[in-house]
Order: sequence, then C-alpha cells, then structure tokens
Amino acid sequence: QGYRRVWAGLRGLKLAFYRGPQDHEPLEVLDLGELVAVQAEGGGLVLRLRGQEVTMKMESWETQEMWRGFILTMTKVGAGRCPGCRGARDPSVPSPRVPPQKKIPRDLALLPGHIFQLLEALREERDRKESPVSPATPVVPGCFFEVTRPEAERLLEQSAGRGNLVLRPGGHGQGVSVTTRQELNGTALLKHYRVKREAQGYVIDVETPHRCSSLAEVVQFFVERSKGSLQPLYPEYSSHL
Repeated sequence: QGYRRVWAGLRGLKLAFYRGPQDHEPLEVLDLGELVAVQAEGGGLVLRLRGQEVTMKMESWETQEMWRGFILTMTKVGAGRCPGCRGARDPSVPSPRVPPQKKIPRDLALLPGHIFQLLEALREERDRKESPVSPATPVVPGCFFEVTRPEAERLLEQSAGRGNLVLRPGGHGQGVSVTTRQELNGTALLKHYRVKREAQGYVIDVETPHRCSSLAEVVQFFVERSKGSLQPLYPEYSSHL
C-alpha cells in the first residue's frame, strides 16, 4: 500500500482524516481510546491501535513531533496502562479512584510556540468537555505556525495559491497574531491583527472588537468576513491508512 495526501482534525480521542481542509465529512475516523502506542519509526509516526496500525508521514520532523504531542496530550491520563503512550484509555469510562487528567508529555522536543499550541489544545479540550460543540471543528487550527511577523509574510508569499492566512505567536510573547496577504491590482496587501487572550476565549483587535471562544473561531471570523477570499494556510502531510 502507498500513501495518500489527506488533512486531519483532532478532537478529544477522535482523529479524523479529510480529503481537503474545507471538508466536513471525514474519510476515516480513528478512536484514540484504542491507542496502544505512538512512536516515530522510519521517518513516520506510527500509531498502534488495538487491531490496527496507521503510519502518518508529515512534511517535516517538527510537524511530526507536533502531532505526536497532540495525540499524547489528548490520550495521556494520570494512571498508566499503555507503555507506549503512558496511560491511554477512553476517558468516557469513569474511574472511581483516579479521574482522568490530560497532561503535556515532558519528552517532546518542541519550541515554546509549539508548547503554546499544545496548552491551547488542552485548554480548549477542557472547555469542550464542559460545553460540547460540533465535532466538525478541529481543536487547534493547523494554520498556526511558529514564525515571526517577517517570516509569516514570506511564508504566505511562498505559499500563494495554497492559503493566505496564518496564525502565529503574538509580539513580545503575548497572545496570538493573524497575518493575511491579498493581491490588489498586482500589489501584495499584508495585514496583521492582534488576538488577545481572555478568560472566556479570545478578542480580535479590529474596528469593533470581536470575541471568539476558540482559535478555530478566530480563523472562521476572518474567512467569513472576507466572504471566502481569505483562506487558512495548512501544512500538508501524507497518511498511510
């Protein structure tokens, strides 16, 4: 079997694969409650589930390590049973002694911005448990990149046609920023927006401040306000299903 290019969305213990970034109907959904181990092997990320093995290949080692972090963060609990993922089980099954408590693995070789993404994923997952929302929206947008403002501008220029909006760490290590790039009469128009973190979510710093409950809603706000002319830039990767 070969590899095919897909997109993925992770919500809780459900890892869904999609044909394209705008699709809502997944090609396949994996139940990470069945996860036995996850580890990097042969240039890919191998997910071993009960009765199934899936190999995912990403475009870079950093992206692969990010996905390993996301998967382990969503599946890791206080009491360990699984040697490969340190305690993955289905959190919907109540434990009379040790309640499930997701944590960020300590062995991840990631930059501070990537750790920030994992913390956001963890926070949004906890919020989702308290106030369930549609499972079609990924927990953390894949259009978040650990880049500076100038690097975001260059990234969008080099990725013309694939997407023209990215999320990135905010200036001075605070909050998140949105960078967009559009062509107007042959001239590139670059814009940057601050997104402030609040207790109940985020506030986009625009003419009339707009509140969102998640980073996914931040992205959707710009897509809808631009009537679809702004589209998030997603890193592509392949998956062996």
